[in-house]
Amino acid sequence: MQVKSARLTASPTMTDEMAHARPLEDSRLDEMMRWHGTDEANLPPAHTLQNLSRDTVSALIELQQARETISQLRSAMGRAFWATEFRDVHAILLEALGPPPDEPAS
Repeated sequence: MQVKSARLTASPTMTDEMAHARPLEDSRLDEMMRWHGTDEANLPPAHTLQNLSRDTVSALIELQQARETISQLRSAMGRAFWATEFRDVHAILLEALGPPPDEPAS
């Protein structure tokens, strides 16, 4: 069976909790991968299945956002590669990456 890839879109029936998903911890992502994996001997504890649907949607939202960020950065890298002036390169990178991080207090 062939699956067509499509962008994740928010369903109008999605709860507010799912729509405002929070980033998942690495341990939760590991549990989800084990649950969705094929190794039935390595399943996470039953209590972690309680919010599996919500956390799956949250992970997919994170994936969508990461893909968009990567696409924007790739586009900026392409524009920066062909820029002939360093000022143009700096402007492109500043737009793509945002302002520099704050200096840590000494």
